[in-house]
Amino acid sequence: MTFDLQTVAKSLADYLAPYLPGVKFYEDPNQQGSQPPMMFLQLRFGRLYPELGGYWIRHLGLDLVYLLDYNLPDLQQQYNQAAETLDLALDTFPYSDGAESRVLRCLERSWTIDQDELHYKFELRERVTLPAPSVPKMETLEQGLKIQE
Repeated sequence: MTFDLQTVAKSLADYLAPYLPGVKFYEDPNQQGSQPPMMFLQLRFGRLYPELGGYWIRHLGLDLVYLLDYNLPDLQQQYNQAAETLDLALDTFPYSDGAESRVLRCLERSWTIDQDELHYKFELRERVTLPAPSVPKMETLEQGLKIQE
């Protein structure tokens, strides 16, 4: 199974569409020609931690940014409602890379409203294997050190 940011964004967009009807979902910040309501996914951080047996923990910090028209009279209430909807919907979500599927759990969830946009932050921690390198790490081993006489 492939686990990358693009497939996470697509899986989230597919899952959240019924919860936030009419909201366009973008994979990353899109500034040109976008019309609210819209949501995009930003990577806050990414880390890899080694585990035994050749496995790794891929730790991603993500931020779902939700934008509405700035001039709405009930903007704060709509953002609060969207945050509550995301709280209820994002304990887990179905993830698919096109070939395989599984359920991912969202950890460390929190939300804030900053400068008239909703930031819904959460983390994913998944156990993964890394693809084998295409080039051998070492071609030959040199025969020790030579001492100068």
